[in-house]
Amino acid sequence: MLSHLYTQFTPYEWLLTNRKGGYALGTAFLANLRKYHGLLIAGKEKGYRAHLLSSLEEKISFPSGLTYLLDTNFYPDNIFPQGYTHIKEFFFKPYPVFYYSCPKTNEIFLQKSLRMAEDKNALLLSYHNISSYPFKLFLRPKLTFRNHHHLTSAQAWKDYIVETSSQEAFISRDDLALFLYLNQGNLFQDSLFYYRVYYPLEELRGYASLEDLFSPLLIEVELLPGESLELLFSDQSLPHPEEEIKKIKGRYAPALSLSSKKKAFKQEDFADLLKGMVRDFLIEGDVIAGYPWFYCWGRDTFIGLPALFYLEEGQSFCIEIFENYAQRRQKGLIPNVIGSQEETNYNSLDGTLWFLLRIFEFLEFFKGKVSSAGKKRLLLSVEETLECFLTDTGLPFYVDEEDGLLEIPETTNLALTWMDVVIDGRPLTPRYGKPIEISFLWHNVLTFAKSYLKKSFLKKYKIEGLLERHSSSLQKYFGKEAIADRLFRGEPVFETRPNFVIALSLPVTPVVQETLKLAEKIAREELLTPFGLRTLSPKHPGFKRKYFGNQYQRDLSYHNGSVWVWLLYPYCKLLGKILTLRDYKEALKKLLHPFRDLILSGKVGSLPELYDGDSPFYPKGAPAQFWSVSAILLLEMERQEKRGGLKL
Repeated sequence: MLSHLYTQFTPYEWLLTNRKGGYALGTAFLANLRKYHGLLIAGKEKGYRAHLLSSLEEKISFPSGLTYLLDTNFYPDNIFPQGYTHIKEFFFKPYPVFYYSCPKTNEIFLQKSLRMAEDKNALLLSYHNISSYPFKLFLRPKLTFRNHHHLTSAQAWKDYIVETSSQEAFISRDDLALFLYLNQGNLFQDSLFYYRVYYPLEELRGYASLEDLFSPLLIEVELLPGESLELLFSDQSLPHPEEEIKKIKGRYAPALSLSSKKKAFKQEDFADLLKGMVRDFLIEGDVIAGYPWFYCWGRDTFIGLPALFYLEEGQSFCIEIFENYAQRRQKGLIPNVIGSQEETNYNSLDGTLWFLLRIFEFLEFFKGKVSSAGKKRLLLSVEETLECFLTDTGLPFYVDEEDGLLEIPETTNLALTWMDVVIDGRPLTPRYGKPIEISFLWHNVLTFAKSYLKKSFLKKYKIEGLLERHSSSLQKYFGKEAIADRLFRGEPVFETRPNFVIALSLPVTPVVQETLKLAEKIAREELLTPFGLRTLSPKHPGFKRKYFGNQYQRDLSYHNGSVWVWLLYPYCKLLGKILTLRDYKEALKKLLHPFRDLILSGKVGSLPELYDGDSPFYPKGAPAQFWSVSAILLLEMERQEKRGGLKL
């Protein structure tokens, strides 16, 4: 049934977010398939997200006596009701809007839309009568009140509080609360449970998949032609709800109408749509790595950071991010995962190298626009981190004095690169030794340091001599017809993974043109797909075609064949080094085509974390990923630039 619904509608999901890490997420057919799907998931402190509002039961009654159920719910043995049969059209951008029709006449009678406040955990749900006759709506909010990673049961609702007035309601349980305001209609206290609601995607992922939902309220309203019911849900009391509704509406451009043709947006809207998608991930001083289950990841933040350069608020926001991570460093390392104190970890080497490189790139991009004091603070962070790298013997890696490369000892038993899956305490994709992208990131950091840092610092830590040794050592990765993924115990390990593409996409690549052409050829023939690069060549016996199954099964394929969208950006940067500007722009146009078609349709809320490693390249992983969107925005900006995009 799922495949039928995905074919009829779309496998992509809609997304609304705020600057607190809160969100709303769902499907085009408005059935919750994940425990994370819902209308209001509130962002709290330290990355905690409280799932408050799952959905609404929706019944419509016409003067003729006809009654339809408009919501859709999955249960273990059936789907009831099947309100998706009434959804005639939908769009996810600029915000989710759904058009409902009568099954016999196909006449459109209702527009339903969802919008979210930017600075509060508040959702605006609107029902607009676009027919020529009145009808009545009967609605029941379905509540969860739980951690968004968990599920709840009816037993959790033994003690709760419900208070109602003519247009407002307040529900609380434990330390969570939900406030409701409606602009018209009647509210009644009337409690019931929806037992054993089923989330099929959770079962497919190997997790518990049944939940009981609680509804303490019934809403009744008659809508005349042209009238709207507006429901404002929030995790806090809003003294002036009507003003908040206006503010929320002002955040978004007008909704797409039914007159929209196959292409809902114009070609020139592509970059602005991508910028809007990038903004979906912004919170105070950081970005969310992905929705729904990720919070802030240092590596993801800095890999995708250059996309923020193109936002109006980009310069100031990037400085906030740099300062945030600089303050959180331990032994020079930025945090890999940020959450509560117990969840924060520093198991990443490349994340810190990306942090350093992005500081230099930021100063290059905004040359002359960064204050001298701001520049001084940023470069001090670089010096402090480099000092730790070069002197601290307590780090899980070290600089090999002989060749100048950074080495990750096997004894660390850690996964310190972006291929970081660990099973039973052991890295699934061990990259001990000297991974190629680590070596080239280190080389770029040292090269920029030579130009930007004080001579006294360079002299004290012998940066120039280190850089000379390092440059010659990089040649060890390249064979006549292959490129090593890493050096281990002095020998190259020839696995065709995209890490060599990352390495050779960087601003400074001390290799000959023939090497760049070989790298692009290998990537194009073995890794490139319409939606990004595979993480392992199909020629390798460990290649996994599909990303599916429980946690263990998914972990096996995560970096062993699955396609990652963000890798398309380094591939194109590599391509730009071997093509003329004209040919490069033409190549970008072709490579962006699949994403352009998707996004201009208005039916993609964001870009996913990854895709299956083989045709038909189904979207998988987190349905919205920051560095995926960032990569496509950066490539579009490259395509538009007259001089070939961001030059560093």
